[in-house]
Amino acid sequence: MISAYHTCCDLPKDVKEPKNMSLTAKIAKNTIYLALGKAFSTALGVLTIALLLRYLSPDDYGRYTTVLAFVLLFGTFADFGLNLTTTQDISLPETNVEKTISSIFTLRLLVNIILILLLPLLLLAFPYEKTVKHAILISSALFFTSSLFQVLASYFQKTLQAGKVALAEFIGRVALLLTTMLAIYFQFSFIQIMFTIVASSLFQFWALLRYISREINLRLIIDLDTWKRIMAKTWPIALSVVFTTIYFKGDAIILSLARPYEDVGIYGAAYKILEVLITLPILFMGLILPHLTHSFASGDRDKFNKFMQKSWDALSLFTIPMVAGTLVLAPKIIKLIAGEGYEASGEVLRILIIATGIIFLGSLFTHAIVAINKQKSMIIFYAIAAALAVGLYIIYIPRYSYYAAAVVTAIAELLIALAAYLKVKTTTNMSLSLLTFGKALIASALMAAILYFLIDLNVFLLLIIGAIVYLALIWRMKTISTVIPSP
Repeated sequence: MISAYHTCCDLPKDVKEPKNMSLTAKIAKNTIYLALGKAFSTALGVLTIALLLRYLSPDDYGRYTTVLAFVLLFGTFADFGLNLTTTQDISLPETNVEKTISSIFTLRLLVNIILILLLPLLLLAFPYEKTVKHAILISSALFFTSSLFQVLASYFQKTLQAGKVALAEFIGRVALLLTTMLAIYFQFSFIQIMFTIVASSLFQFWALLRYISREINLRLIIDLDTWKRIMAKTWPIALSVVFTTIYFKGDAIILSLARPYEDVGIYGAAYKILEVLITLPILFMGLILPHLTHSFASGDRDKFNKFMQKSWDALSLFTIPMVAGTLVLAPKIIKLIAGEGYEASGEVLRILIIATGIIFLGSLFTHAIVAINKQKSMIIFYAIAAALAVGLYIIYIPRYSYYAAAVVTAIAELLIALAAYLKVKTTTNMSLSLLTFGKALIASALMAAILYFLIDLNVFLLLIIGAIVYLALIWRMKTISTVIPSP
């Protein structure tokens, strides 16, 4: 089975795989690499955030959050949904992987250049102070590095070499931490700190570019046929991504226009934790997506359902205790990371962690939508979610500030997750067992209760106790063995 799949998808000859390694075992192996890489990267990311939060006032951190939100919102137009489409396209038997990657890389480069030229004109419509506008222009370099990085990452997702993507991200995190430490040591201003993000992103991109140069001959190609084929596939995803980013980042933008920068900083401190966490399910599902695509395209619904079930179980085992533990420990987590002045962020985090959990579980269905080629049918739901969220942001943020932003974010994410689930279910007749989900829920509730009664202990000790209690309960329920694939 695995050798046939690799043959039809034209894996590079230098991608070595043990002959006796099953597909699910390889996914498990790559997931372990991914988890380890993300664990280290996340730790470094949290440390960097903690340094910034302690160095910058809530007011300046609000400016920092506003800049990144604006850049990411505008940068969405450079994405065009090409990451998911590229992963899907190069997973199909007839695709020339090297040519497709090179041509999409070129396309994204050209789109980025156009958007950079348009950015100064767009900024004229926003009443931000000059410092913030200058910081946005500096940070626009992220359009290039982050979008081109995702093109290269698609190749390694398809070939199940997640370790290289994780290592490149780790290099970027190390660079960000070191440059942030230097910025703090030399007392950089807010606008000068923005250069640290650009530098770290360049290091991250450079690392993955080095890796891919050993796998394929990446070059600049103007291939109109490939562009037409990809754009025909990607425009529904592009609209979906635009609508998603509108409700995902629109909260910080509207908050920055309606409330003081200090409120944006309070919200940004909690929201940054969400941003760090949600990279994990995206990368995990990036590994699963090529196989969901292949199994559905080949008509093997049993294999498709098996991948869906295993992925659901794995996501449930991680997501539910994460949410339960954070609901109890949120104020302590914020104090640990941000220090003094961000106390209100603890309550915001309790709301946002629910949104994070929805994103984790919903990522299975939003990626499956791409695998079954139903992107167009989801556009209306993304549009509704964006319109609803923006309307609620405008109505409630001026009055309820960051609390309204957090609640509306959770509502929008729930709407999308439910819509994607129903579309996948009706299209594939998928049936998911909730047995593992239920066991994870019970174990997490018991863990949360224990943490609540021990809340006066040190936060590190509470995290260790929570992990031990949860893992012991899950092991007792014999759940882990049913999720980890057998070689």
